[in-house]
Amino acid sequence: MISYRVEFMHQPPNADCQHTCFSSPQALTTMNLRSGRTQLQLIVGVWIFVSFLVIFPMATIRRLGATMGESTFDQPNGSAVAETRPNAVIAMLVSPTRMTQALMALKNVEDRFNRRLKYPYVLLTEAEISPELQDKISWATEGRATVANLPAEMWDVPEWLDRRKIQESLDIIGYSLGYRSMCRFYSGFFWKHPALSKYDWIWRLDTDIEFHCDIPYDPVQIMIDENKLYGFVQITGDAIGVQPTLAPNASTFLRGASHLLPADANLGFIWRDVPKALRGEAGNNDWTIHTMYDNFEISHRSVWESPIYQAFFDYLDNQGGFFYERWSDAPIHSFGLAMTLRKDQVIQFTDTGYQHQGWGYECPDLARCACVKDSASEGFRDNADWWFEAP
Repeated sequence: MISYRVEFMHQPPNADCQHTCFSSPQALTTMNLRSGRTQLQLIVGVWIFVSFLVIFPMATIRRLGATMGESTFDQPNGSAVAETRPNAVIAMLVSPTRMTQALMALKNVEDRFNRRLKYPYVLLTEAEISPELQDKISWATEGRATVANLPAEMWDVPEWLDRRKIQESLDIIGYSLGYRSMCRFYSGFFWKHPALSKYDWIWRLDTDIEFHCDIPYDPVQIMIDENKLYGFVQITGDAIGVQPTLAPNASTFLRGASHLLPADANLGFIWRDVPKALRGEAGNNDWTIHTMYDNFEISHRSVWESPIYQAFFDYLDNQGGFFYERWSDAPIHSFGLAMTLRKDQVIQFTDTGYQHQGWGYECPDLARCACVKDSASEGFRDNADWWFEAP
C-alpha cells in the first residue's frame, strides 16, 4: 500500500494587520470558518487527485494486460495466458532409470513454453516412483504433473505369443522387451490410457529431448485455428531390417480395408505404388520408409480413434510383429496417418529448435533460439516435402 502525507502550510499574516486582524472575536470567528472551509476543500481536492493517480493507472494497466493476452502469440515466455486453454496434455513415458533425464526435459519444456501455457503433464511409468522423486517432478512442473502406471494389458507381452520366437528375435535383432512394449503401447494404446482419456489433444514428448528456442505461441491453439489434426517437426527414414514383414502386412491389411479409406488419404506418402498396395501385393521395395519422427507429436485423438486406424492396429497386433520383430510406433503411425488424413490436415513446426538424443535438428535464425549453426544443425533437412508433396 502506498501512503501519502499531506501537510498544509499556512501563509504568514498580512503585514498590515499582524497584531489587529484577528483581535476581534467576530473577525476571528469569520476567519476560522473560512479557514476551515479552505482546508476541507483542499483535503477533498488532494484526495481526488491521489485517487486519480492510483486508480486510473491500475485500470489502464489491466486493460493493456488484457490486450496483450488477446492480440498476439509473439510475447516473451512468461507473458499473459489466454483465459481458456485447449483440452490438451503433455504425455511422457518415463523409465525409472531415466529420471534425471526426465527432470531435465521437464525443466526445459517449462522454461521454453509451458510455464506460460500451463498445460498439465501425464508421466507414464511401468514402476512406482518414490515420494522424493514425485516431489522433484512437482517442483519442476509447478504441481501440474500426474504420475500414472501402465496397465499390464497395455504393456506386458501378450500371453498368446510364442515365447521361443520372441527370444530368437531378441537374440538376432536386439532391442529389449521394454523397448518393444513401448512401441506397441504408442502404436495402439496411449490415447486409451485412463490418465489421458479425458484429453482431446495429446502432445507426446520423450525424456531425451531439448528445445533450443522459446515458443511464444500455443502450438495446440494454432492447430485448432488452422483446422489441423497432426503436428510434427521432421520426417526421417526408418529401417527395414528390424521389421521385414511390416510393410507386407500393411499392404495385406489394405486389401480388405480399402472401403474404410477416405478418398483423399495421402497414401503416396508411404507407398511408391499405391494400386499395388491396395491389392495387398506391396512389399518392402514398394514402401517409401518415410516416417514421422514421432518423439515430438501433437495429435487429436480422433486420428487414432478412426475406424481404419483401430482396425489397422488390431490387425498388426494379431500378427505378433511387435515382439517377433521390432515393429516401431513411428512407421505404424506414419502408415496410419497416410490412411486417415489429407495433406492439409497436418502441420509442421519449424521454429522450435527441437532436438532428440543430440541428433540433427533445425536451428532457426531467430533471437529467441539459444543455438547457432553447428555440426548438429548445419545443413539439416526436415524432409517435410515428403508429406506435403507426396504424389
